[in-house]
Amino acid sequence: MSSARRRVLPALLVLILAAAFCHADAFGRDTEKSWEFGGYALVSRYAGGTKINNGYGWGARGGYHVKAIHEFEGSFELLGADNNVLSSVKYDVTKLSADYLRIFLVKGHEKMTPFASFGVGVIGIDNGTDSLTSTSYRVGGGFKYFIKPRGGFRFDVKMYHWHGDGTLVLRDPFFSMDVSFAATFLVGGAK
Repeated sequence: MSSARRRVLPALLVLILAAAFCHADAFGRDTEKSWEFGGYALVSRYAGGTKINNGYGWGARGGYHVKAIHEFEGSFELLGADNNVLSSVKYDVTKLSADYLRIFLVKGHEKMTPFASFGVGVIGIDNGTDSLTSTSYRVGGGFKYFIKPRGGFRFDVKMYHWHGDGTLVLRDPFFSMDVSFAATFLVGGAK
């Protein structure tokens, strides 16, 4: 089994089990003073100058809704990628991020809520002999689609900016992109 499958399959199993056991009353959406959490599978695409191929992995996030339209969340991601030039070089990428989400509550669309996100974090890249850590700035958006009152799916696309270290990756500024598909669950807040 490939390393990408070993990383993604456990995350998908957790998503399926969590969706099956989610409580059902009436359709809801993000509410004030509620907690949101979930797991996700993601694909990361890196700038050509990094010599890093697309990476595949999983992540987990948790957030708090100060108001129904304002959410602060933290996320942790692990993924693996190959080198474009040397097929024997593999990268382990770790990302930690703190994000602000501005949620748009569209009247008449209680099941779907679009959002914009802005954040800062740390990206760590390790190839087994060298490693680097860089600050990353993220911006993106997506939508949440609730299939149960407190559970649903979430789709995100985020661009982020970071710098290489001159050893593992060129000392240049780079842009990268993440696409993720997640299960999301709400706990607490108004019902």
